[in-house]
Amino acid sequence: MMPPAASPEVLFVQATQAFRQGQAATAWRLVQALLARSPRHADGWNLAGILAQTRGDVPQALECFKRALAAGASPGVLVNVGFAHQKLGDNDAAMTAYRQAVRAQPGLAIAWQKLGGLNEAKGETTHALAAYRRAVQADRDDLRSLCDGLYLRRHLGDWAADPVLDPQTLLAAFARAKRSDGSPSILLSLPEASPRAQREAAALFARSQWGPLLDAPPLAVNARPGDRRLRIGYLSADFSNHAVSYLVAEVLAAHDREAVEVFAYGYRAPAPGDPWRTRIRAAVDTFVDIDAMDDAAAASRIHADGIDVLVDLTGYTQGGRPGINARRPAPVIAQWIGYIGTLGEPRLADYVIGDAVAIPTSLEPAFSEAVARLPGCFQPNGALAPVPAPPSRADAGLPGEGVVFCSFNQTYKMNPAVWDDWCAVLAAVPGSVLWLATGRHASAHAHLRAEAERRGIDGGRLVFAPQLSREAHLARLALADLALDTYPYNSGTTASDALRMGVPVLSFAGDTFVSRMAASLLHAAGLEDCLAKDRAGLVALAIRLGLDDTARMELKTRLRARLDQGRLFDPAGFARDLERLLATMHAQALAGTRESFTLAADPADCGPRLRRD
Repeated sequence: MMPPAASPEVLFVQATQAFRQGQAATAWRLVQALLARSPRHADGWNLAGILAQTRGDVPQALECFKRALAAGASPGVLVNVGFAHQKLGDNDAAMTAYRQAVRAQPGLAIAWQKLGGLNEAKGETTHALAAYRRAVQADRDDLRSLCDGLYLRRHLGDWAADPVLDPQTLLAAFARAKRSDGSPSILLSLPEASPRAQREAAALFARSQWGPLLDAPPLAVNARPGDRRLRIGYLSADFSNHAVSYLVAEVLAAHDREAVEVFAYGYRAPAPGDPWRTRIRAAVDTFVDIDAMDDAAAASRIHADGIDVLVDLTGYTQGGRPGINARRPAPVIAQWIGYIGTLGEPRLADYVIGDAVAIPTSLEPAFSEAVARLPGCFQPNGALAPVPAPPSRADAGLPGEGVVFCSFNQTYKMNPAVWDDWCAVLAAVPGSVLWLATGRHASAHAHLRAEAERRGIDGGRLVFAPQLSREAHLARLALADLALDTYPYNSGTTASDALRMGVPVLSFAGDTFVSRMAASLLHAAGLEDCLAKDRAGLVALAIRLGLDDTARMELKTRLRARLDQGRLFDPAGFARDLERLLATMHAQALAGTRESFTLAADPADCGPRLRRD
């Protein structure tokens, strides 16, 4: 006798298990069999929609979700309908679906979460924050809403007490959570988040999002012997008009093609005609646009290309696709530049690229990755090049006289402690102004001015610079006298841009990678005297230089003299060091090891030389 056919419920359970294990094709076959037997199986249609959406067929997904609703699905499926409409660009229909969901089920946290995100995308920040709060009130462990809501508040410069969207509330939720859909990236900018909390949140996020893949057999098992050029693959969402491209473009072009073959895998489509995408394409041997590929297809392509070392330039930053890394398409994976923290899971990255200042050995316990240290600064930079003459101070919106302190960091990097210190500097240096970047949201200006007023500083002493092209921005930067660093999330590209234009950066080294970026840059620039011991020291240093014109001018003169002498703006020299670093990773893989190491600085080395830590 033939075995009895599986019941619809058994098929649904099997399809769900296959989906969770990353077996999309098997799940699709099972759900089709289920719907053939039970055409009004609401959960089956919902799962079919999820599977269709996963493979990029959003119109089919939307149709499946509508069939689920017609079959009596719960209000939660309205959230899926809304998200599908968003993917198709119909935000009005998405908003309608989300509102229907919260009317039908007011305690549905995911619906409030999606309402918050859509309102935020539309610039309706007040409505967005209200929705995020409703989501957390419905589910205190809704990490995504906590993260997104607090991140929005930081972008707004909104530091008022909040019983829901608060750093300590977020940290407590991370500490008790069993699963996480909230990116740990926000923790990098929170003074309250310890290195241990950051690593634990990253590990929870990785295991929650890609658990089955982390346990599945890897695509690439063994490193290939070194009988050909080392194949390096760079993976990024930011091969476009973005800080990552500003930093790496000239290094990619400078790679020694006799030693390495360079691939770039780009996703998140840039604006039409983006010149930085064109530069990246020209800088590498092979550019592959993987934007239309799902993670499985992208990983298969990388594996088929025989990449020896895959370098992830995005990590957990916006648009990142760690699901590609989770499939292990290369025998060695390193993360660099994009995410200045740990991914929390060795399967996602074997190494994090740093240097001895940015990641001293004392910080290694904060990383799931082994630490690969370059002999100089971990951050690459393009070569020094002429820029247009600076505008007049008046044309830049600056007063004719007075010291110009600047910080062109994004608003989310600022916090009450930073503001206390900066306002103390302004109070002690008469006539000085603080020159800031225009925030993502216009209302941030009013919040920051109000915070200055609370600290006794006239809000008019804050000058907000409009967004300009990179060349025009660099030109105006030369008008600044001193750059003040943010903490715990330091300046990265923002700091090297200031140094490039002869503007000293004042900082101090913290206890995380992200709070030591500027220290690394200043060591490389030979400006260790711009590093204070702590917050109080930074305030004192800024005040002393702000009041002493001669000392300030001497410092700027010394910086300009050292720019041409050091390696900070030497992409060709950086490329040689990076090649040796990646070759060392490959050599360790061949030996079956994965250890932290510091690359020797001797450029005469014929191959990578390891200094064990």
